[in-house]
Amino acid sequence: MQLHPRKNRVDWFSTAMKTKFRFILGIVLSTAAFTAVFCRAEVATTPDGWHKVDPGFPVQVLLGRGTAMWAAGSGESIAVSTDAGQHWQRKHQDPKGALLLVLNFVDDKFGYAAGTGGKVLFTQDGGETWTVQKLADETILQAAFGDAQHGVVHTISALSSTTDGGKTWQPIAPANDPDWLKKYPNTTAIAALDKNHLAIRVSQGFASDGEFLCTGDGGTSWNANYIPNSGISGVFVAGGSYWSVGHEVLGKDKPGGGYAAPMSFHSNDGITWEHTPMNWDVCHWHDCGGCTSQGCFAGKSSFLQSQNGKDWLAKFPAHEGLSSQWAKSGDTLCLLSRTAMECATLQQVQSLDTRGDSPSWEANSIPAIGKVRKSNPQCIRCQLNPMFITKTGNTGPVDVQIKFVLEMSRQVNDVAIIGDLPDDVIEKVKEEVRDWFFEPSFKDGVPTSITLSTRARVVILNPDKPQNRSR
Repeated sequence: MQLHPRKNRVDWFSTAMKTKFRFILGIVLSTAAFTAVFCRAEVATTPDGWHKVDPGFPVQVLLGRGTAMWAAGSGESIAVSTDAGQHWQRKHQDPKGALLLVLNFVDDKFGYAAGTGGKVLFTQDGGETWTVQKLADETILQAAFGDAQHGVVHTISALSSTTDGGKTWQPIAPANDPDWLKKYPNTTAIAALDKNHLAIRVSQGFASDGEFLCTGDGGTSWNANYIPNSGISGVFVAGGSYWSVGHEVLGKDKPGGGYAAPMSFHSNDGITWEHTPMNWDVCHWHDCGGCTSQGCFAGKSSFLQSQNGKDWLAKFPAHEGLSSQWAKSGDTLCLLSRTAMECATLQQVQSLDTRGDSPSWEANSIPAIGKVRKSNPQCIRCQLNPMFITKTGNTGPVDVQIKFVLEMSRQVNDVAIIGDLPDDVIEKVKEEVRDWFFEPSFKDGVPTSITLSTRARVVILNPDKPQNRSR
C-alpha cells in the first residue's frame, strides 16, 4: 500500500486523535453468548447545562447530516429533526418491527438502516419513505450499502457482501490476506463511498493494530491494506473520501523506542492512503475522539469542526460520558447516552485549552465474529468494568454469578449478584448490568421475558488494603 505524507495542511481531520484504550473483560454466559467488550463511563444523571430530548422512542443510533438530526431505534422507528432536536417527525415505524442498530446516508437521496431480524430498510428520497427487506437470518450489527444492490453486513457469525441486493452473500475474502480473520476478529467500522467502493476496518481491538478491507468493484473482489506502526479505530466517509483517525509511531528505530504521533488518514479508493500530523495545540493523542463527518471532540467540554478550510472551535458544558453517537445542528450538540438523548449549546471560541479536559468515552462495543447460540437471546452489547474501587472490601479478584430478567422491552431488571463483593461494588455492578443490551426473546413467535444467568470475574481494588491472596 502506498503512503503519502502531506505536510503543512491543517483541517479538522488533523485534530482527531486516538481514543483511549478501554479495558477488556471476557465473560461467558451459561445461557447466552457474551463476548469481550469495552467498558464505558456511567452517566446516572443529566449533567448541568444539558437537557434531555425525547424523539418518542428508545434511540440506538444518532446521526447528524447537514442541519438535520436523524435518530433510529426501537419499534423500527426512524425520525428526523430540523430544529436542533426540539421537534421530531417520525418517517417510519413498525411496533412489531426490528430494533434498528444502523442508520446512514450515502448521498442526499439514498440511505439505509438495519438491525434485528436481519432487516434492512432503504430510502431513495432522502428519508421521506422507507422500504423494508429481510436480507439476513441474524441481527445486523453493522452495515454499509453503496446502493440497494451493493453492500456489506456484519452479523454475529459473519462478515459478508452482496452484489445482488441480498439474494446471495459471499464471505469477505481479500486476495492478499486470506487469513485476516484469525488476526483481526473485530470489525470496528464499515463505510461506503458509492456502489463500487466499500471499506471495512478490522482489528485486534478498538484503536489497535489492524487493516482495511476494500473493494473497488462493488464487492466482487477484495484486498487488504495495512498501515504499519499505527493505531486506528474505524473508518467513515466525508467529502467523498474515506477517513480514519488515530496515531502513528514515529522514530521506532531510535533509542527509546519512538513515540506516538496523532495522525489522520484518508483515501479516495481505499488503496492509496495519505496521512498528516494532527493539531497538537488543540488535540492531544489521549483526549480527542468521537470523530464523524461533522467534527470531533477535543475533550469533555471542547468541540472542533472545519468550515471553509478554517477550524471552528467551540466549548460546551462538560460531559464525562462522551459517546461516538452524537449529532450537531447549528449551535446545538446532541449526545446519545444509554439510549437517552441529551443536548447542550455550543459556544464558539477563538482558542481551546484542552489540558486536563480529558473525557471518559462510551465506546460502542461490537461482538467479534463467532458462533451464535440459537436457543437463547444473543448479547449485542454487554459492558462490564473489569475493576471496581471499594472502601470496605479487600483487593483482589472475585468470581460472581449474575442473575437477571430480560424483559420483553429488552430492558434488564431484577439483577442479583451472588458472590463475596462489598456492598458498594455490588451496586456498581448492578448498574452496569442494567445497561446490557440483547436481542429480543421469543416464545412461539411471541416476545417474552426470560431469566438469564452469567458468571464473571470482577477485580476489586481497595487502596488502603493489600491484596487478599486467599481468594
